[in-house]
Amino acid sequence: MQKKLEHPTRTNLENTLLNPLKLFPGVSFSMMFRFLWVSRIYRCRMALFCGKKYDLELNLVLILLAASESRLQQGMLAKSLGINKNAMVFLIDNLEIRRLIKRVANPDNRREKMIECTTEGRHIVAEIKTNYSEIVRWGLYPLTDAQIEQFGNLLTQIIEGESSAKPPLPLLQKKM
Repeated sequence: MQKKLEHPTRTNLENTLLNPLKLFPGVSFSMMFRFLWVSRIYRCRMALFCGKKYDLELNLVLILLAASESRLQQGMLAKSLGINKNAMVFLIDNLEIRRLIKRVANPDNRREKMIECTTEGRHIVAEIKTNYSEIVRWGLYPLTDAQIEQFGNLLTQIIEGESSAKPPLPLLQKKM
């Protein structure tokens, strides 16, 4: 039986996180501060969602999603998700105990272990992918679908580093 989660509201948000815009009225916060704050809000919402819906920590879900794409080397996975290698061992142990992933020998290097999803892990991943748009809407509430799409496009543009505009700093210019 799936658990239905309510969308977060402004009141819920203010009860769970101290809202700096309310704490310091009239103070103008930088774009960087606002972006970091939105990132924190989104991460908290996703942690809440993953905990309630799947009884998993957010990092466990991220590992599960990454492992569902292909066999991954544990160190590469840690680096790509920004998780300390030592912490990654405990997180993978946790998923392995729950029988959501398994470690398999790397055919090219017997000393190395690869991570892959089990059948049960793939079921959770399939459910996440099926409900992806609902999950994103929940995390980015109160944005509309059009705003979420635009936000996603802007994030992709930032990640890919391509724009018709000139970079604002010399450090961002590509070397020729």
